[in-house]
Amino acid sequence: MQVSWQVVYPEWQEAIERLVQVSGAVMVLGSVDTGKSTFCALLLRQWHAMGALAGYLDLDPGQSNVGPPATFSWTLVRQPFERLTELSPGGLAFLGDITPARHIALALAGARRVLDELLALQPENIVIDTCGYVGGWVARHYKLMLADLLRPRVIVGLQRERELMPILDALSRRADWRVEALPVPAAIGRKPPIFRSQYRRVAFARYFEGAHSHTLPLSQVSFVGRRLGAGEPLNEATKQHLERQIRAELLHAERYGEYLHVILRQPLTEHQIGLLQTLTRAHRLTLLPPSAYQSLLVGLTDYTGRTFGVGLIESLDFEQGTLTLLSPVHSVQPVRWVQLGYLRVLPDGTELGEPLRDG
Repeated sequence: MQVSWQVVYPEWQEAIERLVQVSGAVMVLGSVDTGKSTFCALLLRQWHAMGALAGYLDLDPGQSNVGPPATFSWTLVRQPFERLTELSPGGLAFLGDITPARHIALALAGARRVLDELLALQPENIVIDTCGYVGGWVARHYKLMLADLLRPRVIVGLQRERELMPILDALSRRADWRVEALPVPAAIGRKPPIFRSQYRRVAFARYFEGAHSHTLPLSQVSFVGRRLGAGEPLNEATKQHLERQIRAELLHAERYGEYLHVILRQPLTEHQIGLLQTLTRAHRLTLLPPSAYQSLLVGLTDYTGRTFGVGLIESLDFEQGTLTLLSPVHSVQPVRWVQLGYLRVLPDGTELGEPLRDG
């Protein structure tokens, strides 16, 4: 016999029964392993059972339920479900990392984009699931700005002790939402860190299971999000002159201000680096082989600004002027922006250690 959720999570029963009467958005905050996604699922199931059109906003890039890891996503609940992972994403925003810690502006913009896409479908209720990044002033600032940008009707804080109080105290001083602090039920246990990494590996593998290779011309797209593509490419005459002087092949070189970003086949000697810096009068050099971009996670954005898929770079060929990606999307014809992420991942979900630096 299936045990009711009220028996498993009695600490939440009163709050859930009260919140199902709320129209608008409910945002759920909490540290890792406090049951945020479980709480969201319970609320969504209650709304669906009442016949309400409910939406779910997944803003946890490290332990995502609906979209692939390193993304934000949204979905509408149109049928009964047991686990959030059974739901399919209606849209994505690409963060490219498993935490917003280093990408606050990008995370805020992505959160607003997925909410706007969801709101366009006019759901009666929305629950916003957030990540466990809550400790320290940057995390506090992020959560406060997230609430300010998304404007929920109710903010629920799940805490074991008082770890959320610096955030909840600030939020409670605003009159445009209601704040509720709830305990973490005894049935919610802590998971070891290895569980979270294995969860991501499985989620990545599931997303790329049906992926295939796509090749598109570099002239079709702009790279965004990292150094590559941020400058103006050196013209062919300048590049050839530099190659003759330093006696090395430069596959790609671009300059922005005092920075020179170079993709080259072979590493340079200290002498060659010094000569290149002197000839270009660049104060800062970034020198990378094409392989530095191999297996890099990327977001695929179309000409309307919609992120419609995620891919892995298989090859970046400046000689042929092509980019080859592994992705489950049907076509890369709509791609106009390739948003460079901060993770290198194999199709089986294995994360390849230290992410690409300075690219």
